[in-house]
Amino acid sequence: MSTNSFNSKSTLDVSGKSYEIFDISKIEGASNLPFSLKILLENLLRTEDGANITSAHIKALAQWDPTTEPDTEIQFT
Repeated sequence: MSTNSFNSKSTLDVSGKSYEIFDISKIEGASNLPFSLKILLENLLRTEDGANITSAHIKALAQWDPTTEPDTEIQFT
C-alpha cells in the first residue's frame, strides 16, 4: 500500500471497471525521463511505504541526470 505522498493515486474507469493507477505526471521531472525510468518511477509510487521506499527516493529518480553520478540508491521490487 502506497503512502501516496505526491497525491498521484487515482482511478481509471474503463468499460465499467475501475482500476487504481499512479499518475507519474504528478511528479516534477517525470516527463523528461526515458520510458524505462518512467516504469521504475511508477513502481516506486505504488510501493512507497515511507521506510524502504520514501518520497526522497521518488524525487531522486525524477531528477535523474544522465550526465552525473547517482547519489541515491533505490530499491526495486
